[in-house]
Amino acid sequence: MKVIHSLKSILSKAEIYRFHFSHKREAKEILRRIEKEKGRLSPPLKKKAMEYAQDIFGAKRYAPWLYVYSVVNGTFKEGWIPDNYYGQVVVPKIQGAYGKLSFAKLHSNAFFETKQFPDLGYYVNGQWLSKDLSVLSSGEIQEIIFSKGDLVIFKRDQSFQGKGVYLIQRKNFNLEQIVKLGNGVFQRYIPHHPFFEDFGAATATLRITTVLHLSHQASVRAAYLRMGRSGETHVQSQSQVKVGIDISSGELAEYGHLNNWRSVYQHPDTQMAFKNKTIPHFNEAKALCKELHAKVPYIGSIGWDLAIDQKGQVQILEWNGYHNDIKYSEATQGPCFADLGWEKLWKEN
Repeated sequence: MKVIHSLKSILSKAEIYRFHFSHKREAKEILRRIEKEKGRLSPPLKKKAMEYAQDIFGAKRYAPWLYVYSVVNGTFKEGWIPDNYYGQVVVPKIQGAYGKLSFAKLHSNAFFETKQFPDLGYYVNGQWLSKDLSVLSSGEIQEIIFSKGDLVIFKRDQSFQGKGVYLIQRKNFNLEQIVKLGNGVFQRYIPHHPFFEDFGAATATLRITTVLHLSHQASVRAAYLRMGRSGETHVQSQSQVKVGIDISSGELAEYGHLNNWRSVYQHPDTQMAFKNKTIPHFNEAKALCKELHAKVPYIGSIGWDLAIDQKGQVQILEWNGYHNDIKYSEATQGPCFADLGWEKLWKEN
């Protein structure tokens, strides 16, 4: 038994090492790209970030993301949460295994007792199911899946960053191809609100991050808009354009970023500027996210991906309850979580 315990300990340490090594490499590359535009991170700021990582989070391995945040802002701000600290320490404490429920697309509407997810049906473990989870016969599948139009979205379970997302036309629908893709959800294709037409044809999505604070009330802490590029059917991580959203007013930041973190003041394809543009129906989107988060008080932080449709209705495309990526929000809008005591959680381990 001691040998087994020792082996598990070694494997756990190796996994932790790989996790932080991956984050260090990513942060280092992002820092290099930003420094090409903004200039080198000054030695005093780098020293302050290193000391803050050690003193506040207990380890220098959390410094790389603080370097990124600092060079983006040209200063250092106390209260920032490094993305790898969030993943290694915060997520297990405030979300645990329950956050992983978001990996499976099947139960979203039932889980939150809502109809705001545009689900049409599911393919799960060899079974075709309707949105109310009744089993479909082979003759019913296509009729149900395309009941709202000739174009649908299929998302594999654990799809992320635009990967595992497929736009399917009725004329090209093939049961065998879906079976090969594996478990997932079919959703209505959502043409976005006319406001977003100026930022490309691919349906623009909002990422809104909510948290539960000490009073157990849900609050919005960060938001940004994700836009696709010319010729794309949906927003994809490797090419997306991001721009922060003021969580009070819904107004876009003056500058956004390409996937390589180069700052831009307009969409690179349409040349539409971000400044003085306000997201329509943003208050409704915030209210819906807070309402739904309050139904799962055992999950401390959720990233919501939403679309505003042509009629101004808020549609929740998916929810992310496990390491929902805070680095862009912290770098451009943070500190977003300074009052939650997350910086103390490592001392409880």
